[in-house]
Parts: sequence; structure tokens; C-alpha cells
Amino acid sequence: MDVHRRLLSTSAEYVAARSALENATTQYVARQQRFAGIAKIPVVVHVVWNTSAQNISQAQIDSQIAVLNRDFRATNTDIGFVPAPFQPLVADAKIEFALATTDPNGNPTTGVTRTQTSQASFGTDDKVKKTATGGIDAWNPDKYLNLWVCQLGGGLLGYAQFPGGPADTDGVVILHSGFGTTGTAAAPFDLGRTATHEIGHYLNLFHIWGDDGTGCSGSDEVADTPNQGGPNFGVPAFPKLSCSNGPNGDLFVDYMDYTDDRGMVMFTNDQVARMQACLDNARPNLNQGSAGATGMPEPAGSVLSWGADRLDAFVIGTDRALWHKWYDAGWGPSVSGYESLGGVCMSAPEVASWGPDRLDAFVLGTDRALYHKWWDGSAWNGYESLGGICMSPPRVASWGPNRLDAFVLGTDRALYHKWYDGSGWNGFESLGGVCMSPPEVVAWGPDRLDVFVLGTDNAVYHKWWDGSAWNGFESLGGVCASTPTAVAWGPNRLDLFVIGTDFALYHKWYDGTGWSADWEYLGGICASAPTAVSWGSGRLDVFVTGTDSALYHKWFDGSWAADWEYLGGVCVGEPRVTAWGSDRLDVFVEGTDSGLYHKWWDGSNWGPSLTGYEPLGGVIADFRLPLPVEEPAAPQVVMS
Repeated sequence: MDVHRRLLSTSAEYVAARSALENATTQYVARQQRFAGIAKIPVVVHVVWNTSAQNISQAQIDSQIAVLNRDFRATNTDIGFVPAPFQPLVADAKIEFALATTDPNGNPTTGVTRTQTSQASFGTDDKVKKTATGGIDAWNPDKYLNLWVCQLGGGLLGYAQFPGGPADTDGVVILHSGFGTTGTAAAPFDLGRTATHEIGHYLNLFHIWGDDGTGCSGSDEVADTPNQGGPNFGVPAFPKLSCSNGPNGDLFVDYMDYTDDRGMVMFTNDQVARMQACLDNARPNLNQGSAGATGMPEPAGSVLSWGADRLDAFVIGTDRALWHKWYDAGWGPSVSGYESLGGVCMSAPEVASWGPDRLDAFVLGTDRALYHKWWDGSAWNGYESLGGICMSPPRVASWGPNRLDAFVLGTDRALYHKWYDGSGWNGFESLGGVCMSPPEVVAWGPDRLDVFVLGTDNAVYHKWWDGSAWNGFESLGGVCASTPTAVAWGPNRLDLFVIGTDFALYHKWYDGTGWSADWEYLGGICASAPTAVSWGSGRLDVFVTGTDSALYHKWFDGSWAADWEYLGGVCVGEPRVTAWGSDRLDVFVEGTDSGLYHKWWDGSNWGPSLTGYEPLGGVIADFRLPLPVEEPAAPQVVMS
């Protein structure tokens, strides 16, 4: 609060930014907005040390990251300490933290810097955040949470800067003996809760008592926290009464009080709403969760995005090599140019991203084995052969860092699965079935996979991994003339789309309790399989090509748009679509000249126009939604 008040009195820009954020937060909460998935925040820990003891170990740093992930996901083992009347308030913030793997220059990093200083201690004057004053400069705060760990004076445990302040001092400072759970961490602040508390401030939470001293007139701007007469220290006994807040009294178990580490164990629902509003409005580029602010895993495909304002597109050229182009404030290597990644590829590319500046590409080779090539933030690696004799192109999902799951059909038309867990590849494991379409796979959260195929009766079948075992196959019915397309806009939510034998679009969904009883008719006369994407909770966008080869769009935002929106073009095959943030869509199609074309929705308009497209060059041999290497017996969509 000392930093906050100093900035309020010295910076008109800070005053304006704070006012704008509070207005945006009020609207966010009123609309009952929430993340659809998990926000992922890259962290850099700046260890600034004067004595060798202050140069804390990697184990101590890792212990703090683990605490943050438990506390912000409400999986901490001491959550049972919450008194029964307050238990309904406990909330999962759906925010996770990981040490950065790439530095601001694009080089690999451990996410830790170490700086020896001549300063005996630091205070709240931000000197630890500047190389010139004995500390170290911040990394780009738009992309990293900067945590400085050092010796602090005056009994200070830590301090944070609220969102809206100067970029060069944005972040959190923690006393080394109040950081993590091992090493120099000392009781009663040895459970890592100082960082949890300060990151709460960094994500726009005030102290729970409202910072009015010991009065009852202050507010933390959170509706579900009781009015409280001042900070609590130590570990109070329940109930701790103040401000006529009986019978339950103060919420002293909240992370934003001043109790000992063992006494603070929870965030509330409305505190979570404020933090999510902060990430969506004041720190949108910090959230490196796939699919932008939704935090959902980014679906794999031939186009994808691993961050705001970032697009990567992959095609197979007429030489059957893999070619790549990207957008990061401009098209690279040029508007019409492509980077050759080599290979002799017999399937359309399938590319996944499990983190910022990470890409994993999969294709079939001439021997029908699966091949993998990856970008690690600095260079392309591969190809590595993953073996197999595959009768369908691969489909891939990633549900977390260093996790990849690949699915193909074997020569027996059974479903096969191979996975990478950060240490090596496993599989192939047979998942059985007799599949008449390539698999479709989606991940709606950590350690969750849902796979869909067509059976010999042209119905959709579903198989899922729930974190401990595979289930299924379950029949979802239908008589389908296209491979199924699936998307998730949140945990325990799945939306499935197919083309029927009448070439209309049909929809079926899972809401966490069960599948919709029937297939919902969405109309149209579709000449391609559908492509579906979600940029937020309760939002779906579906694209097809019509019998005139133009692109058509239908969307759901609580109810389905009555009509199909005509987006023009003369398209070959299926569109490919990705979303890098809320209310943002990027659509790619192949033109009749075999070139790649792009159009985008920026939240208010289609660019370059409603029916116009940006030409991106190339001569494409394969780009579209993968079809089987050998045509199955199931009816196929008639392609234009």
C-alpha cells in the first residue's frame, strides 16, 4: 500500500490506469465473466544476494512455484482449515505458474537470474528492481511475472506493485526467508504464503480489511468477504469478531489477511473474479494459457496460436516438404514467403503448442510412420521417427507443458495412442475399436483427453481418458457424412459437430452431467467438414464452405445465430481457424490458385472486409483437415 499511495500521489498515468481497471473490473464481475480454462503465467525469479545464504537454491525456488500452483488452484492440503461457514466461499482461481523457458531475446532459460549485490538490504523504494541501484532490471512485464528475492530491511516480508504502474518496476519482491518452503524459509513464514499474498496484490486484490486502519469503513472491493476491522496476526481462533460481523466474524483464513502462513489458506469466488478481470483487462499478454484469455489448451491443427498477436501456419508444398509462415506484428519470412522445414510428407501437418514459443509438428512419412519435428524457441529440430504403420493422419493434443498425445489409426483400423511426458515418448498403445474416420481429439484440462471417431455404422463413438484410465467407446449416434469436429470452451464442456447425410450441420454437446439427448439441427448445405473454435466461455464459432465454394459462418453466444453469415471467397476444401484471444478469430483457406488466404475478426469487423481475403502466397499440395490415407467405407462429403 505504501507503493500504491506513492504512485497515486506522483503519477497521473497510474491514477488513470487504476480508475480504468476498476471500471473494467466492475463490468467484468457484473457480467459474471470467468475463465473458460486455466491461465498460465511465465515467471522469472531474480535472486539478488549479498551473502551466500541469500543465494537461494533451485529447490527453494521450485518449492515456491509448487505452493503458488496449489494455492491458486485451491488444491492446497491445508484447505480443510477453513471453518465450515466459509467453505462455500473457497474458489479455484484457475491460474497456474511456471518458470519461464524462454528469455526476452528468445533464448532458452531456467527462469532464474542470479545477481550478487553490495547492498546489505533493500526496501520498498524499488532499488532491487534496477541494475543501476544494486538489483537487476525487470524482464518484459507484459510477458513475465517478475519475482525479486532478496534481503529486505525493516521487518518487511514482501511488497507488490498493483497493475497500472510503471513497467520497469512491475512485479513482486519477497524476503528470501519468506520464500518457498525449504532452504532459508523460516517459521512462521515458511509455507510460501508471502508470495501468494503479494501476487494477489499484483493481480489487483486489496487487503481483506480494506486498508482503513482498524476502522470498519474500508472496503476490499470484494462482495463475498465479511467487513473486517483491521489485519489479523498469528492464527486466530474461530470465530474472530469485528465490525459487527457475527456470528462467523472475520475471514482470517484468507490469503489477503496478515496471519501466519499456516493461517491463510483460501481465496474467495469474488476475489477470483477480480484476479481474472485483471488478467483479461490489465495483463492480457501475461496469460500464456493456450487460446489466449480463455486459458484452454490450444487445439492442434495446420494453423494455431501460442500467444496474443501470434499466428503460425503450416502447409505441404508441391515438393511434399513442410512449409511454415508466421505472424508476430507482420508476416514472416514475408507476406507471400514461407520457410521450408524439409521432409517428404504424406499427410497434412498437425501442429501443437504446449507453451509460449513452442511448436511440435507431426506428419506421416512415405513409410507411413509418424514423424515429429519441433521448435524449441531458438531452432527447429527433427525429424524424429516415432514409428508405426498409420492408416490415418495423426491427430494431436496437449494438455500441459511438456505433454503431447498423438492418435492414429492402425492397419487393423483400431485406434492407437502415443504420448510424450517430458522425459520420452511412450506407446503405441492400442485403444481398440474399428474406426472409419481419422480420430478427433480435444483436451479441456490437465490430464483429460476426449477422442471421437466414426464407427462402421457411421455413428460417432467417444472414448476418454479421465486421468487414471481410458473409458469407452460410447456410441453418440448419428449417421454422419463427415469426420466429427470437437471443441471445448471450458472444463467438462464438449461440443461436437458433424455433417449429416442431408449435408446440413448437426451439433451435440456434453455439459458435465451428460450428453444432449439428440443431435441439434443447425441447417445449411455444407460442401466441407466443419471447423469449430471457441474464444471464450459460452462462445462457439463454426465455419464451412458452401456448394458455391464460399465461406459461411455460424456462431453461438448463448443462442445460435439465426442465419449463416456469408464471408465470400472461392475456397478449396475446409477452412482452418484459430483464436489468439477473446473476440478474435483468424481464418485460413486455400484458394483455387492453391495459394493460402487469410481473413480475420477483430472484435468489431471482418478484415480485410466482410467478403475479402488477404493473399499469403504459396502453392499448396496439402493443408486442409486431414482425410484418411485410405478412404473408408463411410460416406464422404462431396468436395468442391
